[in-house]
Amino acid sequence: MSSSTSNLDNAYALLIGVGKDLPASARDAEAIANLLSDPDKVGYKPENIQLLVEKQATRKGILDAFDTLIDKTDEDSSVLLFYSGHGGTYTDNDIQEWEHDGKDLKPEEENETHYFWVPNDYNGRKYRDTWVLATELKEKLASLKTRRLILVLDCCHAGGMTKSSPGIGKASLKDRLTNPEGMIHKMDDGRGMSILSSCRAEERSWIIPKDAENSLFTECLLEVLEGKHHPDFKEPYVRMTDVINHVMRKVPEVKSVQRPFVTLQMFDNFILSKNILKDIQETVKQYTESKGTEKEATGEVLSKFRENHGVNAAVFVHGFSGEAHKSFGEVPKLLAQDSDMDGWDLFPLGFSQNNMPEMGHDIWASSLDLQKLADNIASGIRHKFEDYKRVALVGHSLGGLAIQMAMLQLKPEERSIISHIILMATPNKGILAKDNKEVEKRHQNLFSTGTFIQNLRKEWNASFSTPDFTLKNAVGTDDNLVGTENSFGVFDVSSDVLVAGDHFSMVQPEDTDHDGYQLICKTLTDNTFSNKYTNKEEINLLLGDYEAVVRELWPDRKNLGNKGTRNLIFALEGLDRLDDAIDFAESQANENESLYFLGLLAGRVKRRFLKYNKEKDGDRSFDLYKKAFDMAVDENNIEKQYFLAINLAFMSIVHHQDRAEMTKYATLSRKRAQEDPFESIWKAATIAEASIYLADFSTAKEQYTIAAAEAGPREKISMHANACLAYTTLTRKTNDEFVRFLNGVFLN
Repeated sequence: MSSSTSNLDNAYALLIGVGKDLPASARDAEAIANLLSDPDKVGYKPENIQLLVEKQATRKGILDAFDTLIDKTDEDSSVLLFYSGHGGTYTDNDIQEWEHDGKDLKPEEENETHYFWVPNDYNGRKYRDTWVLATELKEKLASLKTRRLILVLDCCHAGGMTKSSPGIGKASLKDRLTNPEGMIHKMDDGRGMSILSSCRAEERSWIIPKDAENSLFTECLLEVLEGKHHPDFKEPYVRMTDVINHVMRKVPEVKSVQRPFVTLQMFDNFILSKNILKDIQETVKQYTESKGTEKEATGEVLSKFRENHGVNAAVFVHGFSGEAHKSFGEVPKLLAQDSDMDGWDLFPLGFSQNNMPEMGHDIWASSLDLQKLADNIASGIRHKFEDYKRVALVGHSLGGLAIQMAMLQLKPEERSIISHIILMATPNKGILAKDNKEVEKRHQNLFSTGTFIQNLRKEWNASFSTPDFTLKNAVGTDDNLVGTENSFGVFDVSSDVLVAGDHFSMVQPEDTDHDGYQLICKTLTDNTFSNKYTNKEEINLLLGDYEAVVRELWPDRKNLGNKGTRNLIFALEGLDRLDDAIDFAESQANENESLYFLGLLAGRVKRRFLKYNKEKDGDRSFDLYKKAFDMAVDENNIEKQYFLAINLAFMSIVHHQDRAEMTKYATLSRKRAQEDPFESIWKAATIAEASIYLADFSTAKEQYTIAAAEAGPREKISMHANACLAYTTLTRKTNDEFVRFLNGVFLN
């Protein structure tokens, strides 16, 4: 065994119990220190343990202790960090309220939440000088040379309150931390540190019975560190996964409303203590021979494939037979190289290579490990990915079940950012026993007839009968583990897809022609709107904005003004919901037959005509444009006249195939546009398009260049569609110099 990890000479602990109004927190830290330092039990070196309780647990004491830990540890050290006390939160606007009399408050979507520990000397009037910010802690943790590190947080106590800034009076910080997961994400440095919290959001850490010396969470922690957690535990050492699995299972067994939370990105399943029920001298040789030399942590813990802080994120959730960053093979790399995916950040999520599930790296898993994975997905959506406007979840095997479990945990407003769910080889109906007694014994929780699967299907159907996200459910043609019989028929039939490959090869592409890769890429990008535009990053960013527009405006669509109506219609069209856009535009036009709404409706019907080439849509679009044009003439609205006339010219040639009519409206449109004293992209585009109809191609190029310089993606697509179709209809040329000019100025 490696000397650096086979014993506890290089093991360190920093144990903090703030005390004050939480005396149990100090007792918790002291109890752990006593156990770790007992030479007849765990046997940490006394000089390697720092214990801060009550008045020792000040801001200075805590930060100094971290500095000591940084100085004393090396890359082979293991570190146990324990904090028991209050946590607190504040927002950007809280600070503005206290320090700047509420001036320059941020919009709610930009008003970030921040987290801190509450030391023993915390003073609400001097919060900047007495709190310990999560960002400060993150910097200290990142400065440690070792990555064999577990941080244990017990900071959501059922008793006591943290009143923040009582002397300011205008707005207090949140009374106390109710969201430990948020703090965890702020402290996680992405290097493989494991963080174990005593409870989840809106839960409390309990003391049972009330007069007990220690909290329930600490009692369970002490139990496993002594090796007393399981009567059949035979190993000479207690490792990270032993601690995590026992605490995660035992705490909710005793108190169902307290459910610990743990991150999954473990750098190394290192030793935390020795099993005091075993004779180490007698067993270590046998252990070494059976296990082999202590395996060092292998490879980096990868927490992201690509992160450019865009508005779209694709999260790849693997099953239990592999590790997060390898399960999908070259998919993330190929996506990162694909220009269609520009504007998407890419992340893995799941057990790291050094975090052993309860049943090992098997295809199937225990319900506890499934719950851990689901908890991490839900927590990531709430906190790590909360600033994204669109989040896509791609799950393989049981990772797909964990995604469904996570979605059911989320509140409607939390899951509103989910734009796509792609399930690959997911046993949505459970696994089939196939008369295998070993399978029956180990994995009965996953049977199709079991309560777990039955409840999952019932809850999913109740919550997502008409999902707001795109859903694809794929099965491999050669998959002998998950087939159509236990995966298909759960969601709408249009969601089910067969792809080439077996359970693993279906997500292991060698190139972009691979079925599984094509399904993932096309599901995330196949949108009529974006397919026509080659600057994919710009269009994907725009699509993210359109998702947000629809979420915000659709519920109150009946009360929108002109601008809100226009934005909602364009957003629906941009998201390929053209029928919804037309229905909404029509309802607005029926209620208020104004020039504005008629023009919007005419444009959407024209889009549908161009998409499906139905004559009735062509006729209706022309009639609507003509009705609106006549109203513009009556109102002497020059801007609307040239806008509507150019569309009449377009429909005259594309739909009526009437050149004389086309020329009439083109001449009128160009004349009215030239009379407009104000410059705009649409004035330039109108003159340019009219010049095509009048065979004045030099003017068309000049004006299109002006328009394209200032236009956004939606405007460029619209201009290009009209110009290209009109020109090719007139000339029957599809790849001449002018077409190449149009493609260059609008699509590159």
